[in-house]
Amino acid sequence: MTTLASSPSPADLPPTQAPDLNAGTHTSRLAQQRILTDPHDTDAWRTLTTTYADQAPIWKAWSGTQHGYDWPVRAGLARTRPAPWALELCCGTGEATTALAQAIPAVVATDINTEMLTRCGDLTGVRWRNADVRFLPYADHTVPLVVALNGVFFAPELRRVTASAGQVLWCTSFGPGTPLYVAPEQLHQAIGADWHMASGQAGHGQWILLTAPAY
Repeated sequence: MTTLASSPSPADLPPTQAPDLNAGTHTSRLAQQRILTDPHDTDAWRTLTTTYADQAPIWKAWSGTQHGYDWPVRAGLARTRPAPWALELCCGTGEATTALAQAIPAVVATDINTEMLTRCGDLTGVRWRNADVRFLPYADHTVPLVVALNGVFFAPELRRVTASAGQVLWCTSFGPGTPLYVAPEQLHQAIGADWHMASGQAGHGQWILLTAPAY
């Protein structure tokens, strides 16, 4: 079942236009789509790793110029159930981590890119950790809430680690204009029709809330 939240009023929209990132033909979009088709496409994974390693030195400065960059996370968190802790994937330099730490008592923020992590600041209640979305260091069905902003979607591990009736909040800063964007229907199909999905907009971006079945 899918529900769609109402869009924000014009007063809530960022005053600037979303950046043109050539998202439809971006190497990240092409690699993500290949991974959805074949989760073991090593060349696609290598492309993503290399792309964001190259961007690590400028990532924090660039994202800081994008008004409303984390608004989809904030809007989505307002709709999640309370959770004792959350796992953030692809945290980059912590663009969404502050919002997450303000809403959840404890956060483990992870990224495969070590240089990105070295550029994150200290946040109360947050532990930074190097981790690959394909091999998350958690037992089956133990994570109550998974959150990502502009992350790499890898359904097998999300299904494995998310707790019974747990939730996955998947957000993009610019909706379809985000290089790593995956349409809600495609996310839902990838993770499983037995999960519930809700989605909505915030600023230029989109949030998608996936709720696991009770096991």
